[in-house]
Amino acid sequence: MPNASSYVLPFSTKDNIDRERTVTIASYALLLFLVGFTKTAWSYVNGRNGISQKHISFQKPVWYSHKDPIFGLDVLWMCATAVFQGRLLEVTRSMLYGARKTVSYLFLGRQAVITSDPENLKAMLAGNFHDFGIGETRKNSLRPLFGGAIFNSDGEIWQQHRTILRPFASRVRTQELLHFENYFQHLIATLPRDGCTIDIQQSFNSFTLDISTAVFLGKSTNLLSSPSQSGQRFAAAFDHAQRALSGIDDYSLTSLVKNAIFGNDRLKTSLKEIHTFLDQVLDQCMLEGPQDPTSQDSFFHTLTRQGRARQDIKYDILNLVLAGKDTTAAYLSSIWYFLSQNPSTYARLRSEISVLNGQAPTKDDLNRFPFLSQTLKEVLRLQPPVAINQRTAIRDTCLPHGAGSDGLSPMRIPRGASVGYSVYAMHRLPEYFGEDVDTFRPERWESIRPQWAFMPFHAGPRSCIGQQFAMALAKYSTIRMVQHFAAVEDRNERPWEEKLGLNCSSKHGVNVGLVVDGERDCRVS
Repeated sequence: MPNASSYVLPFSTKDNIDRERTVTIASYALLLFLVGFTKTAWSYVNGRNGISQKHISFQKPVWYSHKDPIFGLDVLWMCATAVFQGRLLEVTRSMLYGARKTVSYLFLGRQAVITSDPENLKAMLAGNFHDFGIGETRKNSLRPLFGGAIFNSDGEIWQQHRTILRPFASRVRTQELLHFENYFQHLIATLPRDGCTIDIQQSFNSFTLDISTAVFLGKSTNLLSSPSQSGQRFAAAFDHAQRALSGIDDYSLTSLVKNAIFGNDRLKTSLKEIHTFLDQVLDQCMLEGPQDPTSQDSFFHTLTRQGRARQDIKYDILNLVLAGKDTTAAYLSSIWYFLSQNPSTYARLRSEISVLNGQAPTKDDLNRFPFLSQTLKEVLRLQPPVAINQRTAIRDTCLPHGAGSDGLSPMRIPRGASVGYSVYAMHRLPEYFGEDVDTFRPERWESIRPQWAFMPFHAGPRSCIGQQFAMALAKYSTIRMVQHFAAVEDRNERPWEEKLGLNCSSKHGVNVGLVVDGERDCRVS
Protein backbone atom coordinates (compact mmCIF):
# COMPACT_ATOMS: atom_id res chain seq x y z
CA MET A 1 0.00 0.00 0.00
CA PRO A 2 2.53 2.62 -1.07
CA ASN A 3 1.93 6.26 -0.41
CA ALA A 4 0.33 8.24 -3.21
CA SER A 5 2.62 9.86 -5.72
CA SER A 6 3.24 13.56 -5.25
CA TYR A 7 3.49 14.08 -8.97
CA VAL A 8 0.36 15.98 -10.04
CA LEU A 9 0.17 15.63 -13.79
CA PRO A 10 -1.71 18.33 -15.70
CA PHE A 11 -2.19 16.33 -18.88
CA SER A 12 -4.87 13.96 -20.19
CA THR A 13 -4.20 10.34 -21.01
CA LYS A 14 -7.18 9.98 -23.34
CA ASP A 15 -6.52 9.24 -27.00
CA ASN A 16 -7.89 12.50 -28.37
CA ILE A 17 -7.28 13.58 -31.92
CA ASP A 18 -3.77 14.89 -32.61
CA ARG A 19 -4.84 18.47 -33.17
CA GLU A 20 -6.68 18.72 -29.88
CA ARG A 21 -3.75 17.09 -28.08
CA THR A 22 -1.35 19.65 -29.51
CA VAL A 23 -3.59 22.60 -28.64
CA THR A 24 -4.13 21.30 -25.11
CA ILE A 25 -0.40 20.82 -24.48
CA ALA A 26 0.40 24.20 -25.94
CA SER A 27 -2.29 25.83 -23.77
CA TYR A 28 -0.85 24.28 -20.65
CA ALA A 29 2.67 25.25 -21.62
CA LEU A 30 1.53 28.86 -22.11
CA LEU A 31 -0.36 28.86 -18.80
CA LEU A 32 2.63 27.49 -16.90
CA PHE A 33 4.88 29.99 -18.64
CA LEU A 34 2.73 32.95 -17.54
CA VAL A 35 2.41 31.66 -13.97
CA GLY A 36 6.14 31.08 -13.66
CA PHE A 37 7.35 34.24 -15.39
CA THR A 38 7.76 36.38 -12.28
CA LYS A 39 9.49 33.52 -10.47
CA THR A 40 11.76 33.08 -13.46
CA ALA A 41 12.79 36.74 -13.45
CA TRP A 42 13.64 36.58 -9.77
CA SER A 43 15.58 33.37 -10.34
CA TYR A 44 17.75 35.02 -12.95
CA VAL A 45 18.41 38.07 -10.75
CA ASN A 46 19.85 35.71 -8.16
CA GLY A 47 21.71 33.46 -10.59
CA ARG A 48 20.46 30.63 -12.78
CA ASN A 49 20.69 28.02 -10.05
CA GLY A 50 19.41 30.29 -7.30
CA ILE A 51 22.78 29.72 -5.55
CA SER A 52 24.47 32.70 -3.92
CA GLN A 53 28.16 33.31 -4.44
CA LYS A 54 28.98 32.38 -0.85
CA HIS A 55 28.38 28.73 -1.73
CA ILE A 56 31.18 28.56 -4.29
CA SER A 57 32.54 25.40 -2.63
CA PHE A 58 29.81 23.44 -4.41
CA GLN A 59 30.69 22.38 -7.93
CA LYS A 60 28.44 23.04 -10.90
CA PRO A 61 25.50 20.61 -11.17
CA VAL A 62 25.21 18.21 -14.08
CA TRP A 63 22.73 19.93 -16.40
CA TYR A 64 20.44 18.41 -18.96
CA SER A 65 21.38 19.56 -22.47
CA HIS A 66 18.48 21.91 -23.19
CA LYS A 67 17.35 23.07 -26.60
CA ASP A 68 15.74 25.98 -24.76
CA PRO A 69 18.46 27.05 -22.28
CA ILE A 70 16.40 29.94 -20.89
CA PHE A 71 13.10 28.49 -19.74
CA GLY A 72 13.47 24.76 -20.42
CA LEU A 73 10.24 24.53 -22.43
CA ASP A 74 11.77 21.68 -24.44
CA VAL A 75 11.70 19.42 -21.36
CA LEU A 76 8.16 20.53 -20.55
CA TRP A 77 7.06 19.66 -24.09
CA MET A 78 8.97 16.36 -24.04
CA CYS A 79 7.35 15.28 -20.77
CA ALA A 80 3.86 16.41 -21.82
CA THR A 81 4.11 14.40 -25.02
CA ALA A 82 5.43 11.40 -23.09
CA VAL A 83 2.44 11.50 -20.73
CA PHE A 84 0.06 11.31 -23.71
CA GLN A 85 2.05 8.44 -25.19
CA GLY A 86 2.28 6.48 -21.92
CA ARG A 87 6.07 6.56 -21.75
CA LEU A 88 7.04 9.24 -19.25
CA LEU A 89 8.83 6.67 -17.08
CA GLU A 90 11.08 5.64 -19.95
CA VAL A 91 11.68 9.27 -20.96
CA THR A 92 12.83 10.21 -17.45
CA ARG A 93 14.90 7.02 -17.33
CA SER A 94 16.66 8.09 -20.53
CA MET A 95 17.61 11.38 -18.83
CA LEU A 96 19.39 9.32 -16.16
CA TYR A 97 21.58 6.99 -18.18
CA GLY A 98 24.92 5.42 -17.26
CA ALA A 99 26.82 7.13 -14.45
CA ARG A 100 24.56 10.17 -14.71
CA LYS A 101 21.99 9.25 -12.08
CA THR A 102 21.17 12.86 -11.15
CA VAL A 103 20.39 15.68 -13.57
CA SER A 104 19.38 19.30 -13.06
CA TYR A 105 17.08 20.85 -15.62
CA LEU A 106 15.09 24.03 -16.12
CA PHE A 107 11.42 24.18 -15.28
CA LEU A 108 10.21 27.59 -16.44
CA GLY A 109 13.66 28.98 -15.76
CA ARG A 110 14.04 27.54 -12.28
CA GLN A 111 16.29 24.67 -11.27
CA ALA A 112 14.64 21.30 -10.80
CA VAL A 113 16.32 17.95 -10.22
CA ILE A 114 15.57 14.37 -11.21
CA THR A 115 17.53 11.51 -9.64
CA SER A 116 17.68 7.73 -9.47
CA ASP A 117 20.74 7.65 -7.21
CA PRO A 118 20.18 5.47 -4.12
CA GLU A 119 22.57 7.63 -2.08
CA ASN A 120 20.59 10.75 -2.92
CA LEU A 121 17.33 9.07 -1.99
CA LYS A 122 18.82 7.85 1.27
CA ALA A 123 19.84 11.43 2.09
CA MET A 124 16.56 13.02 1.02
CA LEU A 125 14.20 10.49 2.60
CA ALA A 126 16.21 9.75 5.73
CA GLY A 127 19.44 11.64 6.48
CA ASN A 128 18.16 15.09 5.43
CA PHE A 129 14.50 14.22 5.91
CA HIS A 130 13.58 17.48 7.64
CA ASP A 131 14.99 19.53 4.75
CA PHE A 132 12.31 18.32 2.34
CA GLY A 133 8.50 18.38 2.18
CA ILE A 134 5.83 17.30 -0.27
CA GLY A 135 5.34 20.84 -1.56
CA GLU A 136 2.46 23.28 -1.73
CA THR A 137 1.43 22.20 -5.25
CA ARG A 138 0.43 18.75 -4.05
CA LYS A 139 -1.21 20.05 -0.90
CA ASN A 140 -3.33 22.58 -2.75
CA SER A 141 -4.25 20.19 -5.57
CA LEU A 142 -5.38 17.29 -3.39
CA ARG A 143 -6.83 19.17 -0.39
CA PRO A 144 -10.48 19.07 -1.62
CA LEU A 145 -10.46 15.27 -1.43
CA PHE A 146 -7.79 14.34 1.11
CA GLY A 147 -7.67 17.42 3.33
CA GLY A 148 -4.46 17.76 5.32
CA ALA A 149 -4.24 14.12 6.39
CA ILE A 150 -1.22 11.84 6.27
CA PHE A 151 -0.56 11.80 2.50
CA ASN A 152 -1.11 15.52 2.14
CA SER A 153 0.72 17.12 5.06
CA ASP A 154 4.19 17.84 6.42
CA GLY A 155 5.90 18.42 9.73
CA GLU A 156 4.10 18.01 13.04
CA ILE A 157 0.68 17.60 11.41
CA TRP A 158 1.96 14.71 9.31
CA GLN A 159 3.65 13.14 12.35
CA GLN A 160 0.42 13.33 14.36
CA HIS A 161 -1.56 11.61 11.60
CA ARG A 162 1.10 8.92 11.19
CA THR A 163 1.16 8.19 14.93
CA ILE A 164 -2.63 7.81 14.97
CA LEU A 165 -3.01 5.75 11.78
CA ARG A 166 0.02 3.47 11.94
CA PRO A 167 -1.48 0.96 14.43
CA PHE A 168 -4.46 0.43 12.10
CA ALA A 169 -2.77 0.48 8.71
CA SER A 170 0.24 -1.68 9.55
CA ARG A 171 -1.38 -4.57 11.38
CA VAL A 172 -2.26 -7.90 9.81
CA ARG A 173 -4.23 -10.07 12.22
CA THR A 174 -6.50 -13.06 11.86
CA GLN A 175 -9.37 -10.60 11.47
CA GLU A 176 -7.76 -9.07 8.37
CA LEU A 177 -7.21 -12.53 6.86
CA LEU A 178 -10.89 -13.26 7.37
CA HIS A 179 -11.67 -10.13 5.35
CA PHE A 180 -9.23 -11.29 2.67
CA GLU A 181 -10.93 -14.67 2.37
CA ASN A 182 -14.44 -13.27 2.45
CA TYR A 183 -13.86 -10.84 -0.39
CA PHE A 184 -11.70 -13.29 -2.29
CA GLN A 185 -14.75 -15.56 -2.44
CA HIS A 186 -16.71 -12.63 -3.88
CA LEU A 187 -13.92 -12.07 -6.42
CA ILE A 188 -13.62 -15.68 -7.53
CA ALA A 189 -17.38 -15.87 -8.09
CA THR A 190 -17.12 -13.11 -10.70
CA LEU A 191 -14.18 -14.53 -12.68
CA PRO A 192 -14.79 -16.78 -15.71
CA ARG A 193 -13.39 -20.27 -15.25
CA ASP A 194 -13.34 -21.38 -18.89
CA GLY A 195 -10.57 -19.24 -20.30
CA CYS A 196 -12.72 -16.34 -21.51
CA THR A 197 -10.83 -13.06 -21.61
CA ILE A 198 -11.32 -10.70 -18.67
CA ASP A 199 -9.72 -7.40 -17.69
CA ILE A 200 -8.55 -8.47 -14.27
CA GLN A 201 -7.41 -4.94 -13.43
CA GLN A 202 -11.07 -3.89 -13.19
CA SER A 203 -11.79 -6.87 -10.96
CA PHE A 204 -8.93 -6.01 -8.64
CA ASN A 205 -10.09 -2.38 -8.43
CA SER A 206 -13.42 -3.58 -7.03
CA PHE A 207 -11.75 -6.24 -4.86
CA THR A 208 -9.40 -3.81 -3.12
CA LEU A 209 -12.08 -1.15 -2.64
CA ASP A 210 -14.39 -3.71 -1.03
CA ILE A 211 -11.61 -4.78 1.34
CA SER A 212 -10.28 -1.32 2.20
CA THR A 213 -13.75 0.10 2.94
CA ALA A 214 -14.55 -2.95 5.09
CA VAL A 215 -11.29 -2.71 7.06
CA PHE A 216 -10.97 1.07 7.45
CA LEU A 217 -14.54 2.29 7.16
CA GLY A 218 -16.38 -0.59 8.78
CA LYS A 219 -18.78 -1.00 5.86
CA SER A 220 -17.83 -2.45 2.51
CA THR A 221 -18.92 -1.11 -0.86
CA ASN A 222 -19.53 -4.77 -1.84
CA LEU A 223 -18.97 -4.02 -5.51
CA LEU A 224 -18.25 -7.68 -6.25
CA SER A 225 -21.26 -9.20 -4.52
CA SER A 226 -24.26 -6.98 -3.83
CA PRO A 227 -23.37 -3.41 -4.72
CA SER A 228 -25.74 -0.73 -3.50
CA GLN A 229 -26.41 2.36 -5.57
CA SER A 230 -24.71 4.49 -2.92
CA GLY A 231 -21.63 2.21 -2.96
CA GLN A 232 -21.43 2.34 -6.74
CA ARG A 233 -21.79 6.11 -6.74
CA PHE A 234 -19.07 6.39 -4.10
CA ALA A 235 -16.68 4.22 -6.15
CA ALA A 236 -17.31 6.19 -9.35
CA ALA A 237 -17.04 9.53 -7.54
CA PHE A 238 -13.83 8.50 -5.77
CA ASP A 239 -12.21 7.46 -9.07
CA HIS A 240 -13.24 10.65 -10.84
CA ALA A 241 -12.19 12.98 -8.02
CA GLN A 242 -8.71 11.47 -7.92
CA ARG A 243 -8.24 11.86 -11.66
CA ALA A 244 -9.60 15.40 -11.72
CA LEU A 245 -7.56 16.66 -8.77
CA SER A 246 -4.35 15.01 -10.00
CA GLY A 247 -4.87 16.59 -13.42
CA ILE A 248 -5.18 13.34 -15.40
CA ASP A 249 -8.89 13.37 -16.18
CA ASP A 250 -10.03 13.09 -19.79
CA TYR A 251 -9.88 16.78 -20.48
CA SER A 252 -10.40 18.41 -23.84
CA LEU A 253 -9.55 22.03 -24.60
CA THR A 254 -13.26 22.94 -24.33
CA SER A 255 -13.62 21.37 -20.89
CA LEU A 256 -10.41 23.02 -19.68
CA VAL A 257 -11.69 26.46 -20.59
CA LYS A 258 -15.13 25.73 -19.12
CA ASN A 259 -13.65 24.44 -15.86
CA ALA A 260 -11.34 27.44 -15.60
CA ILE A 261 -14.25 29.89 -15.98
CA PHE A 262 -17.18 28.13 -14.33
CA GLY A 263 -15.51 25.46 -12.21
CA ASN A 264 -15.62 21.69 -12.55
CA ASP A 265 -19.23 20.74 -11.89
CA ARG A 266 -18.58 17.01 -12.12
CA LEU A 267 -15.77 17.27 -9.57
CA LYS A 268 -18.06 19.18 -7.21
CA THR A 269 -20.73 16.50 -7.61
CA SER A 270 -18.18 13.73 -7.02
CA LEU A 271 -16.89 15.34 -3.83
CA LYS A 272 -20.48 15.71 -2.59
CA GLU A 273 -21.18 12.01 -3.33
CA ILE A 274 -18.07 10.96 -1.43
CA HIS A 275 -18.89 12.93 1.68
CA THR A 276 -22.57 11.94 1.59
CA PHE A 277 -21.62 8.26 1.52
CA LEU A 278 -19.12 8.66 4.36
CA ASP A 279 -21.55 10.66 6.47
CA GLN A 280 -24.22 7.98 6.09
CA VAL A 281 -21.80 5.23 7.11
CA LEU A 282 -20.39 7.18 10.04
CA ASP A 283 -23.89 8.02 11.27
CA GLN A 284 -24.74 4.33 11.15
CA CYS A 285 -21.53 3.40 13.00
CA MET A 286 -22.27 5.96 15.69
CA LEU A 287 -25.78 4.61 16.24
CA GLU A 288 -24.81 0.94 16.24
CA GLY A 289 -21.59 1.17 18.24
CA PRO A 290 -18.95 -1.56 18.07
CA GLN A 291 -20.57 -4.74 16.75
CA ASP A 292 -18.62 -6.96 19.14
CA PRO A 293 -17.92 -5.40 22.58
CA THR A 294 -15.39 -8.15 23.38
CA SER A 295 -13.21 -7.33 20.37
CA GLN A 296 -10.99 -4.34 19.69
CA ASP A 297 -12.83 -1.17 18.74
CA SER A 298 -13.24 -0.32 15.09
CA PHE A 299 -11.04 2.26 13.43
CA PHE A 300 -13.86 4.82 13.52
CA HIS A 301 -14.80 4.26 17.18
CA THR A 302 -11.18 4.40 18.32
CA LEU A 303 -10.66 7.75 16.61
CA THR A 304 -13.95 9.06 18.01
CA ARG A 305 -12.95 8.05 21.53
CA GLN A 306 -9.68 9.94 21.05
CA GLY A 307 -11.72 13.09 20.52
CA ARG A 308 -10.89 13.60 16.86
CA ALA A 309 -13.24 15.79 14.87
CA ARG A 310 -15.58 14.07 12.44
CA GLN A 311 -14.14 15.92 9.44
CA ASP A 312 -10.61 14.81 10.38
CA ILE A 313 -11.81 11.21 10.70
CA LYS A 314 -13.35 11.35 7.21
CA TYR A 315 -10.09 12.57 5.70
CA ASP A 316 -8.13 9.90 7.58
CA ILE A 317 -10.43 7.24 6.16
CA LEU A 318 -10.17 8.62 2.62
CA ASN A 319 -6.37 8.63 2.80
CA LEU A 320 -6.32 4.98 3.89
CA VAL A 321 -8.92 3.95 1.31
CA LEU A 322 -6.79 5.60 -1.40
CA ALA A 323 -3.74 3.58 -0.42
CA GLY A 324 -5.69 0.38 0.19
CA LYS A 325 -7.56 0.55 -3.11
CA ASP A 326 -5.61 2.09 -5.99
CA THR A 327 -1.98 1.31 -5.28
CA THR A 328 -2.76 -2.22 -4.14
CA ALA A 329 -5.03 -2.84 -7.14
CA ALA A 330 -2.24 -1.66 -9.45
CA TYR A 331 0.17 -4.06 -7.72
CA LEU A 332 -2.15 -7.06 -7.94
CA SER A 333 -2.85 -6.31 -11.60
CA SER A 334 0.87 -6.16 -12.39
CA ILE A 335 1.39 -9.53 -10.67
CA TRP A 336 -1.07 -11.18 -13.04
CA TYR A 337 0.26 -9.29 -16.05
CA PHE A 338 3.70 -10.85 -15.50
CA LEU A 339 2.34 -14.27 -14.54
CA SER A 340 0.32 -14.39 -17.77
CA GLN A 341 3.53 -13.81 -19.74
CA ASN A 342 5.67 -16.27 -17.80
CA PRO A 343 4.02 -19.71 -17.65
CA SER A 344 7.13 -21.35 -16.17
CA THR A 345 6.95 -18.96 -13.20
CA TYR A 346 3.28 -19.77 -12.75
CA ALA A 347 3.97 -23.52 -12.82
CA ARG A 348 6.70 -23.18 -10.21
CA LEU A 349 4.38 -21.16 -7.94
CA ARG A 350 1.69 -23.82 -8.21
CA SER A 351 4.21 -26.45 -7.27
CA GLU A 352 5.55 -24.48 -4.31
CA ILE A 353 2.16 -23.77 -2.71
CA SER A 354 0.74 -27.23 -3.42
CA VAL A 355 1.69 -28.24 0.14
CA LEU A 356 -1.34 -26.28 1.31
CA ASN A 357 -3.59 -28.80 -0.46
CA GLY A 358 -5.96 -26.05 -1.54
CA GLN A 359 -6.52 -24.72 1.98
CA ALA A 360 -6.53 -21.00 2.68
CA PRO A 361 -3.16 -19.83 4.03
CA THR A 362 -2.66 -18.80 7.63
CA LYS A 363 -0.67 -15.74 8.64
CA ASP A 364 2.42 -17.94 9.12
CA ASP A 365 1.91 -19.52 5.69
CA LEU A 366 2.29 -16.16 3.97
CA ASN A 367 6.03 -16.12 4.73
CA ARG A 368 6.91 -19.76 4.10
CA PHE A 369 7.17 -19.66 0.29
CA PRO A 370 10.48 -18.16 -0.90
CA PHE A 371 9.74 -18.27 -4.63
CA LEU A 372 6.43 -16.48 -4.08
CA SER A 373 8.30 -13.72 -2.23
CA GLN A 374 10.89 -13.50 -5.01
CA THR A 375 8.18 -13.28 -7.66
CA LEU A 376 6.32 -10.50 -5.89
CA LYS A 377 9.56 -8.57 -5.35
CA GLU A 378 10.36 -8.84 -9.04
CA VAL A 379 6.94 -7.43 -9.91
CA LEU A 380 7.54 -4.52 -7.54
CA ARG A 381 10.94 -3.97 -9.10
CA LEU A 382 9.65 -3.71 -12.66
CA GLN A 383 6.29 -2.05 -12.00
CA PRO A 384 6.33 -0.18 -8.67
CA PRO A 385 2.83 1.27 -8.10
CA VAL A 386 4.35 4.61 -7.13
CA ALA A 387 6.95 4.74 -9.88
CA ILE A 388 7.93 8.39 -9.68
CA ASN A 389 7.72 10.85 -6.83
CA GLN A 390 8.89 14.26 -5.74
CA ARG A 391 9.98 16.36 -2.80
CA THR A 392 10.48 20.10 -2.40
CA ALA A 393 13.39 21.63 -0.46
CA ILE A 394 11.99 23.66 2.43
CA ARG A 395 15.42 25.14 3.19
CA ASP A 396 18.82 25.32 1.51
CA THR A 397 20.31 21.84 1.67
CA CYS A 398 22.40 19.42 -0.38
CA LEU A 399 22.50 15.93 -1.85
CA PRO A 400 25.57 13.64 -1.92
CA HIS A 401 25.71 13.43 -5.74
CA GLY A 402 24.73 15.47 -8.79
CA ALA A 403 27.57 17.95 -9.33
CA GLY A 404 31.06 17.97 -10.80
CA SER A 405 32.29 16.57 -14.09
CA ASP A 406 31.34 13.01 -13.14
CA GLY A 407 28.15 13.90 -11.25
CA LEU A 408 29.47 12.31 -8.07
CA SER A 409 30.23 15.47 -6.11
CA PRO A 410 27.81 16.96 -3.57
CA MET A 411 25.18 19.27 -5.04
CA ARG A 412 23.54 22.21 -3.33
CA ILE A 413 19.73 22.23 -3.43
CA PRO A 414 18.30 25.73 -2.96
CA ARG A 415 15.15 26.33 -0.97
CA GLY A 416 12.05 25.80 -3.11
CA ALA A 417 13.73 23.51 -5.65
CA SER A 418 11.81 20.44 -6.75
CA VAL A 419 13.66 17.12 -6.53
CA GLY A 420 11.95 14.33 -8.44
CA TYR A 421 13.06 10.75 -8.03
CA SER A 422 12.37 7.84 -10.34
CA VAL A 423 11.90 4.57 -8.50
CA TYR A 424 11.23 3.04 -11.92
CA ALA A 425 14.69 4.02 -13.20
CA MET A 426 16.47 3.13 -9.95
CA HIS A 427 14.97 -0.38 -10.02
CA ARG A 428 16.68 -0.84 -13.39
CA LEU A 429 20.24 0.04 -12.38
CA PRO A 430 22.49 -2.79 -13.68
CA GLU A 431 25.05 -2.43 -10.88
CA TYR A 432 22.39 -3.52 -8.38
CA PHE A 433 20.15 -5.85 -10.37
CA GLY A 434 22.33 -7.31 -13.15
CA GLU A 435 22.61 -6.59 -16.84
CA ASP A 436 19.19 -8.07 -17.70
CA VAL A 437 17.33 -5.35 -15.79
CA ASP A 438 14.38 -5.25 -18.21
CA THR A 439 13.77 -9.00 -17.94
CA PHE A 440 11.28 -10.52 -15.52
CA ARG A 441 13.44 -13.01 -13.59
CA PRO A 442 12.41 -13.70 -9.98
CA GLU A 443 15.43 -15.94 -9.44
CA ARG A 444 17.70 -12.88 -9.32
CA TRP A 445 16.48 -12.30 -5.75
CA GLU A 446 18.30 -15.43 -4.57
CA SER A 447 21.58 -13.50 -4.59
CA ILE A 448 21.05 -9.71 -4.83
CA ARG A 449 20.83 -7.35 -1.85
CA PRO A 450 20.05 -3.93 -3.36
CA GLN A 451 19.19 -2.16 -0.07
CA TRP A 452 18.33 1.50 -0.87
CA ALA A 453 18.25 0.77 -4.61
CA PHE A 454 15.00 -1.20 -4.07
CA MET A 455 12.32 1.05 -2.63
CA PRO A 456 8.81 0.02 -3.77
CA PHE A 457 7.24 1.30 -0.55
CA HIS A 458 9.65 4.22 -0.30
CA ALA A 459 11.78 4.55 2.80
CA GLY A 460 12.79 6.59 5.80
CA PRO A 461 10.38 8.18 8.29
CA ARG A 462 7.78 8.60 5.54
CA SER A 463 7.84 5.00 4.30
CA CYS A 464 4.46 3.46 3.62
CA ILE A 465 2.73 2.56 6.87
CA GLY A 466 0.61 -0.06 5.10
CA GLN A 467 3.31 -2.09 3.38
CA GLN A 468 2.78 -5.13 5.62
CA PHE A 469 -0.95 -5.00 4.89
CA ALA A 470 -0.34 -4.66 1.14
CA MET A 471 2.19 -7.50 0.99
CA ALA A 472 -0.05 -9.76 3.06
CA LEU A 473 -2.98 -9.12 0.70
CA ALA A 474 -0.77 -9.64 -2.37
CA LYS A 475 0.55 -12.97 -1.04
CA TYR A 476 -2.85 -14.15 0.17
CA SER A 477 -4.71 -13.35 -3.04
CA THR A 478 -1.94 -14.76 -5.25
CA ILE A 479 -1.90 -18.03 -3.33
CA ARG A 480 -5.67 -18.37 -3.52
CA MET A 481 -5.82 -17.51 -7.22
CA VAL A 482 -3.04 -19.93 -8.11
CA GLN A 483 -4.84 -22.63 -6.12
CA HIS A 484 -8.01 -22.06 -8.17
CA PHE A 485 -6.61 -21.73 -11.69
CA ALA A 486 -4.39 -24.23 -13.47
CA ALA A 487 -3.11 -21.65 -15.94
CA VAL A 488 -3.27 -17.99 -16.85
CA GLU A 489 -2.84 -16.79 -20.42
CA ASP A 490 -1.84 -13.41 -21.82
CA ARG A 491 -4.67 -11.84 -23.82
CA ASN A 492 -3.32 -8.31 -24.12
CA GLU A 493 -3.50 -7.10 -27.70
CA ARG A 494 -1.41 -4.01 -27.02
CA PRO A 495 1.87 -3.65 -25.10
CA TRP A 496 1.81 -2.39 -21.53
CA GLU A 497 1.57 1.40 -21.32
CA GLU A 498 1.63 3.39 -18.13
CA LYS A 499 -1.25 5.43 -16.81
CA LEU A 500 0.27 7.84 -14.33
CA GLY A 501 -1.50 9.79 -11.66
CA LEU A 502 -1.60 9.13 -7.93
CA ASN A 503 -0.16 5.73 -8.84
CA CYS A 504 0.95 3.87 -11.94
CA SER A 505 -1.38 1.35 -13.58
CA SER A 506 -1.89 -0.18 -17.01
CA LYS A 507 -3.50 2.21 -19.47
CA HIS A 508 -5.15 -0.63 -21.43
CA GLY A 509 -6.03 -2.88 -18.51
CA VAL A 510 -4.67 -6.38 -17.86
CA ASN A 511 -6.45 -8.86 -20.12
CA VAL A 512 -6.00 -12.51 -19.24
CA GLY A 513 -7.61 -15.90 -19.64
CA LEU A 514 -7.99 -17.96 -16.45
CA VAL A 515 -8.25 -21.70 -16.94
CA VAL A 516 -9.44 -24.37 -14.53
CA ASP A 517 -8.38 -27.98 -15.13
CA GLY A 518 -10.78 -29.60 -17.57
CA GLU A 519 -12.80 -26.42 -18.19
CA ARG A 520 -11.87 -24.67 -21.39
CA ASP A 521 -14.99 -23.95 -23.41
CA CYS A 522 -14.14 -20.35 -24.29
CA ARG A 523 -11.04 -19.93 -26.44
CA VAL A 524 -9.44 -17.00 -28.18
CA SER A 525 -8.51 -17.77 -31.77
